Amino acid sequence: MRRSAVLGVLLALAAGLAPPRSAAAQDTTAALLRRARDYYEGLDLERALPLLRQVVAPHWSFEITAAQRVEAYTYLAAALVLVGERDSAVSYFAAALTRDPFTDLDPRQFTPAQIAAFAAARPRVFAVAVRPVAATRADVRTERIPFTVTTTHTAALQVLLEPLEAGAPAFPIFQGENQGVREVAWDGLTPGGHVAAPGRYALVAVGRSGLLAGTDSTRVFFQVARDVVVALEDTLPSPRGRVLLPEREPLTHARRELLKGVAVAAAAILVSRVLANKDLGGGQRGGATLIAGAAAATGAAGFVVLSRRRRNIPENVQANLAREVERRAANDAIRRRNADRLAQTILVITPVAGVGP
Repeated sequence: MRRSAVLGVLLALAAGLAPPRSAAAQDTTAALLRRARDYYEGLDLERALPLLRQVVAPHWSFEITAAQRVEAYTYLAAALVLVGERDSAVSYFAAALTRDPFTDLDPRQFTPAQIAAFAAARPRVFAVAVRPVAATRADVRTERIPFTVTTTHTAALQVLLEPLEAGAPAFPIFQGENQGVREVAWDGLTPGGHVAAPGRYALVAVGRSGLLAGTDSTRVFFQVARDVVVALEDTLPSPRGRVLLPEREPLTHARRELLKGVAVAAAAILVSRVLANKDLGGGQRGGATLIAGAAAATGAAGFVVLSRRRRNIPENVQANLAREVERRAANDAIRRRNADRLAQTILVITPVAGVGP
């Protein structure tokens, strides 16, 4: 019994002295940041500051993301403001801005003194950033595709779109002075007014500091696809043949004159053959041939003259003209409807990882 009791006491003491199984897990970056944040929110700054310094220290052995490092710098700077170390706080705020230019303080959660220290850090750092492009669908007739960019302080900013597969040059969608976060909208069109071609694009932001002698740039990538409605109408062809009314008098009279000449010529030849015999000789026949030729020529000449003298039929001319006007108007309407259908292009935007085509 004594042995059992002593063994039980030793086991209990060992269990009490040994760290819990989750102790190692609690020393990870996320767990340590959570503890530091809890201490900070409870205004227990004496405990919060060592933990935050530990996370940003060069010898921190656990994996730390860029967002976690920015969070640690931000809370470390905020805590230092509360303990009166403003200069150090400004330096840590600047470190947070360097790693993430979108860093900002919510006035509902931070004091005026902290916000003032953060504002003092902005002129010390110049950086340009672009948020990753969000997946979206946009009707180019009525909608715009938003991009979010920022500069840490006043700068001359240019935002460009670069088609990576079409071989076309980059074109600007914003150019001007900027300070802080800005939303830049793109209408989905190229400089020539055409809907953007499908393919991979780079959104490039280039800034020149208005306070420091420096520039910065960054880029993100996205994919453009089209969802197009393509039920197009065919235009009406030009009217031909029997569709049009005759615009000049028929060739009835001219044909009649031609037939008269041909008939006289035929009769003359026929008579000459009947009358021809050995006693008459060849002169009679030759005269008939001349008469036939003259008659045929007279008939042909009459045909030509009457053909040229045919009068127009005004009512038919007007009717054909009206039909042509109607056809052109109908085709113009069809072209407009087709253009509207082609303009009904939905651009599908998808974010893409990587650094090139």
